[in-house]
Amino acid sequence: MSPTVVLVLAVVALPLLATGAVVWRRALLLSLPFLAILNGLALPVGASSLRLDQLAACALVVPLAASLLTGARTPRTDPVVWWLAAILVANVASSVLHSPTLGYSLRQCGNLASVWVMYLLLVQFLDTRADLDAFLRRSLWAAALAGVLGVGAYLLAVAGLPVGGAEVSRSAVEHLTNAYGAFGTMVEPNILGSFSGAWLVVAASLLAVSHRAPDVPTRLLRLVSAATAAALVFSFTRAAWLGALVGGGVFALGARRTLGVRVRAARRHAARVAIPVAALAVVVAALWALPSGAGALFRFKLLNLVNLESPTATLRLVTYGLALQQTADHAIVGWGTFTFAPLVAQGSDFQQFENWKNLWIGNWLLLALHDTGVVGAALWIGMLWTALRRGVRAARVARDTDPALAARTLALTAAVASLLVPFLATTGFSLGWPWLLMGLLGAHVRLAEDSRRPADVP
Repeated sequence: MSPTVVLVLAVVALPLLATGAVVWRRALLLSLPFLAILNGLALPVGASSLRLDQLAACALVVPLAASLLTGARTPRTDPVVWWLAAILVANVASSVLHSPTLGYSLRQCGNLASVWVMYLLLVQFLDTRADLDAFLRRSLWAAALAGVLGVGAYLLAVAGLPVGGAEVSRSAVEHLTNAYGAFGTMVEPNILGSFSGAWLVVAASLLAVSHRAPDVPTRLLRLVSAATAAALVFSFTRAAWLGALVGGGVFALGARRTLGVRVRAARRHAARVAIPVAALAVVVAALWALPSGAGALFRFKLLNLVNLESPTATLRLVTYGLALQQTADHAIVGWGTFTFAPLVAQGSDFQQFENWKNLWIGNWLLLALHDTGVVGAALWIGMLWTALRRGVRAARVARDTDPALAARTLALTAAVASLLVPFLATTGFSLGWPWLLMGLLGAHVRLAEDSRRPADVP
């Protein structure tokens, strides 16, 4: 598609999109969870591509700006918003200073901003308990749908009916040429795995303390737990498996210290998670006993869960070593947004390479260090630490006044914490769904803080 055609389509479509966003703001907002799970189905626009959740988020900026300018809505920000603004400034500054492909880096800055704005949108628009409940339920349904699509695509592919959404080739098993496993409508198995692991943490955590959070249907939580657990296994993603375990541990520890849930009391409700756990155990046992290449790969990954000398881990370490060598040249402010591929190409047009998209740094911390230096990495750590700390504090604040809100806030905090593990192997922070999860957490924190303020007034 030529640039002229793209420009004409943009001139025609943008006003219509903006008008529709104003008229159907709530419907568009509640569609974000379902659009976010379609991140593997991007729309090609010239040399770039756009995802549906990005387009929806950009459209929702119009009614947000209109309501703020007219005074219909009070501006609401939190520390995470300011951290993200600082990170965006760091990306732009480092790109202007050092990027070997300035235009490409600045376009990627805009791409990141269109994704990060989802956090701001949720903090602004989810300002009532009813809206917050509706968005959480839509997110749970979207998580279940993503899991079912991924598992279904994998089973069909194994049965000899490939419809897309799963990689089951022999070369992927024997030579690790591509990431083996289910990915459904998402970019790759690693992304489906990290997504499923995070929402499994949310659903299983709320099931475990459902006596404190009765506002989310138990049947829905069981469905989400079963679907995401199966998708997590079929993604064949070790880092996502570890992340889910870490997230579950964070919630278990927080439930004791923050929610004040006693172990004996929790045992009475253990039967609520029996179905998802049983489904997970059956899937794991079946894959373990499977004589095919998939079974061999599953056994290998499970037995080498933290083996840094496995082939995939070795390949990542080589990439990380090269990234660190590049980082040393501009350690303070970095090379600029997504400059690893241009630097590896050494002046060539890296986008002409057949697999140029594989030239990336699949580690959120190292990516921040490479692109924005020590300054940017410190901002990322500060932003994530702030988000998690506010979540724990909000859960503690709401523990007595609103136990359901407290339980949900802690579950979302544990889910966000779980992402930090798989995103060390394949970062998804350039996609929309992590920011919807973090935005949900931010909206829960804001509601908990708002509920405390009247009590503070003498």
